Amino acid sequence: MKKLKVDVEDIATIMDNQDRFGSEYYLDKNTGEAVVIPDEVMRALDEGESCEGLPEWEMELVPVAKEIIEGSERYDEIPIRPSGEGYRMMVDFTGAVRDARIRSRLEIAIHGKGAFGRFKDTLREFPEMEEKWFRFKAEKDKEEVKDWLESIGIQLAEK
Repeated sequence: MKKLKVDVEDIATIMDNQDRFGSEYYLDKNTGEAVVIPDEVMRALDEGESCEGLPEWEMELVPVAKEIIEGSERYDEIPIRPSGEGYRMMVDFTGAVRDARIRSRLEIAIHGKGAFGRFKDTLREFPEMEEKWFRFKAEKDKEEVKDWLESIGIQLAEK
């Protein structure tokens, strides 16, 4: 298995992002960097259109996009974390809260539509608990990134 230094927080943030805002995200398996390719670049190449009218910063991405389209094994698309996994993380955290009053407030917050926002709003009322959440989430994110990397033949190297 290949060892690679990867910015775990960056990859976790990309995995967390349900709306990719018109871009595709890849991991460069040679450098460990995240590569962002706008959909318009990929679409132009897929459809055999000229990329000449694109802004300069997008033109710089054309060679990488071509490699990706041609099936280069150098790049792997960074997956999106299903929203159910993010919800499960909130449920697991809430269940582990020892303070019954805070746990009860969080349990109420995570039910129904808008649970993610209510959960975060409730945590803001308890700064110490919010810090615990950030540490908990960072650890879970690291595990998820590590698992994904291993699934594509990469072992996370320490920075």
